[in-house]
Amino acid sequence: MANNLPMIPAFEPGTNPSESWRHRKEDFEDYLEALRYSEALEKTKTALSRHLCGEELKKQLRAFDLKPNDGCEGVTLQQVLQKFNKYFLDNQNEIFASFKFLEIKQEQGEKFTDYYSRLRNAVVECNYGESQDRMLHDKIIQGLLDKALQERLIRETSKKAKTLQEVVSECKAAENACTVRYKHQL
Repeated sequence: MANNLPMIPAFEPGTNPSESWRHRKEDFEDYLEALRYSEALEKTKTALSRHLCGEELKKQLRAFDLKPNDGCEGVTLQQVLQKFNKYFLDNQNEIFASFKFLEIKQEQGEKFTDYYSRLRNAVVECNYGESQDRMLHDKIIQGLLDKALQERLIRETSKKAKTLQEVVSECKAAENACTVRYKHQL
């Protein structure tokens, strides 16, 4: 199958290998689909995976010492992906993920929904469990650019605890109100 699609870059573990692996796996699955290899023989998909993975993953793949499943001609792509999933999820750096999550602040000109989306994506890596909503709630307020809204939420929350959804709704409403005021001023 000839293609003009550029190859995906080799895997780079970076400072958070589990997150890097998750992104790499998504990129590879998209690549398979774009090239219409998703329906190809397992042997072909697995070979393509090995070809594109880069030296870092090739070394680890050799260490797995995979054997073919019963009835299979060779090692399947699913076997390879499962081994890497287990390897990288077992080596997840939750401290680093928490550090990155706690560093997030709303950027100048960033819409609240984009800020909230970045927080939701980052908090998953932290493995906060039952505390995840509370951490999101607190981090939303702490990282807001709108200091008047931030102070109001702190005051109101100290009287009666607001749910995560209530805080998100108030932030969206405040942003919408600000946008409407700005448009009327023009």
